Amino acid sequence: MIIPSLRQLTLVLLTFSPGAVLQAGKVTFARERFSVDIPADWKKGKGPDDGAILYRNAPGGEGSFSIYQLPVAKDHRANLEGTLTERVKAIRKAGLKVSAEVKSQKQDNFDGKSAVFAVVPIEASYRDQVVKFTYYLVLIDARNSVIIMQAALPRPLTPKLQQGALGIIQSFREKKQVP
Repeated sequence: MIIPSLRQLTLVLLTFSPGAVLQAGKVTFARERFSVDIPADWKKGKGPDDGAILYRNAPGGEGSFSIYQLPVAKDHRANLEGTLTERVKAIRKAGLKVSAEVKSQKQDNFDGKSAVFAVVPIEASYRDQVVKFTYYLVLIDARNSVIIMQAALPRPLTPKLQQGALGIIQSFREKKQVP
């Protein structure tokens, strides 16, 4: 299967029909500042001990969805492209092979915030087998932090898994501040 282009991924994210995640439950994080809608069949699980503030297993254990929050130093600005570059370096350092060029695209208004969307194709060797999967990353400038949403999904990707993961990403919202 061909990995969806970043343009296609962004188009799907921006036009995703909210009706497809009707059975989702809203989950808040970062002291209830942000929320995402998690489909009912994406279950809590014990993910890797990698600092995720939210982790869900995809249906049938066929993938996962994680959210991370990285602090931004006071009086500094988030560097989304730099954070993405460091994330890819960490993936390689963990022994995973990035099997094609990482493609990223900036989005200036993702729930009112700057964001970078990236597709990171991975190949991992395990007991003489090659396991192929893709990280779909969204890095969001949340002023005092960078929110990273990460879907780790198998290749080839089923439409149901893609719809579930993209639905979670598209549902990202910041709680509105009351003056």
